Amino acid sequence: MEQIKELQELNVFLKTTLEPLSTKITGELLQILNGTTIKMLSSYEKSDIATFNFEYRNEWLSIVFFGSNARGVTITEDISLLFREINEYTAKLQDIMDEVDEMEEDFEGDTEEWEDMMEEYREEQLSIYDDWFINCWKEAKNLTQNITPTYWSDEVDLGLELHTFEIVEINKNQSNIRYYSH
Repeated sequence: MEQIKELQELNVFLKTTLEPLSTKITGELLQILNGTTIKMLSSYEKSDIATFNFEYRNEWLSIVFFGSNARGVTITEDISLLFREINEYTAKLQDIMDEVDEMEEDFEGDTEEWEDMMEEYREEQLSIYDDWFINCWKEAKNLTQNITPTYWSDEVDLGLELHTFEIVEINKNQSNIRYYSH
């Protein structure tokens, strides 16, 4: 099917977009893990940070960093990563997804088949993105030897602790409290 080919090509384009950004993002992660770019909210100190948190938005693949204290309260200003760097990919993604929406309307196959195809695309996309970010983070962590618990998550209620690769539950019901628990 032509739709699958276009989605596969989009994932190849994602890989080629991310690869040249590895050095830049690893450098930014080094600065975060070393604490040089972290800005604390008033009445908190860097020594209050109990966890580093990296959240990404699926549709834009942008990342936000924030630090939390032991109670899960956000105590740093957010740091945005990849907000502008993947604009070309995001624009192409939007164009192709508009086409895909039109193709879905014209699709004469089974609805379940279409949903399976889209799920396969999204899983591959997230796998590419997760693997890329985690590899950049590992490199920065190895250079800094930072042992602060660090979480990687999207907008759902599960995250990955990057030191142990353990899946954790995340409570995001309050905007300033994002509690990560095992």
